[in-house]
Amino acid sequence: RLTRQHQRQQRMRLARAFGSAPMLETALADLANPPRNGQLSGPVAALVLDGDLDGLSAHIASGMEEARLSASAGRAPSDIARRLIEKAELRSVRLSSGAFSALKDFLAIDVPLDGAAQALETFATGAGLSLDVALEKFAARAKAIEAHGLPADKIRYDAAFGRPLDYYTGLVFEIAADNGDRPLVGGGRYDRLLTLLGAKTPIPGVGFSVWLDRIEALRETAP
Repeated sequence: RLTRQHQRQQRMRLARAFGSAPMLETALADLANPPRNGQLSGPVAALVLDGDLDGLSAHIASGMEEARLSASAGRAPSDIARRLIEKAELRSVRLSSGAFSALKDFLAIDVPLDGAAQALETFATGAGLSLDVALEKFAARAKAIEAHGLPADKIRYDAAFGRPLDYYTGLVFEIAADNGDRPLVGGGRYDRLLTLLGAKTPIPGVGFSVWLDRIEALRETAP
């Protein structure tokens, strides 16, 4: 059974993998068949297995001192130890066959935007999930996009798509030319970005970046 901490860690790992097919494939493979950790030395492996954060931190600090590495020049021993233990916990987690199958079915959804709400509703029904509120908001957003005159039948919803930046909190998107292998525009919602930068209260935000060099190169090759 997954603990709340494990669930959060797995969500974070999958979130980082979205948008990168190789990373997502690796993450899914690990969830289906967690790998054994054979890369750590004996003492470190034992401390990691025991979840001994203090002992592992002290062992790493001692090793850094022997190698004359400054703890202030990079990540602290405690941070390294915590990350090693978290990785080991993640490797020990295996999804049930039902949950893994549902996840694969979700990630396989890749449809035009005007059919995405129905595809998600069909998935939720088949997986026994209640996504009523989320689906209502999704459908309203799709209708709003169409109301702005954008061709919803040419905009694709890809459940496996993502942008590898931690501050995004909602819908993300990219715009590319026909048959283009690189995005021209990319962005999304990032309600917690300003909080990460020091804001005392959450400030909603939506924005995007434009690759002007790619647009210029596209213009130069246009007929």
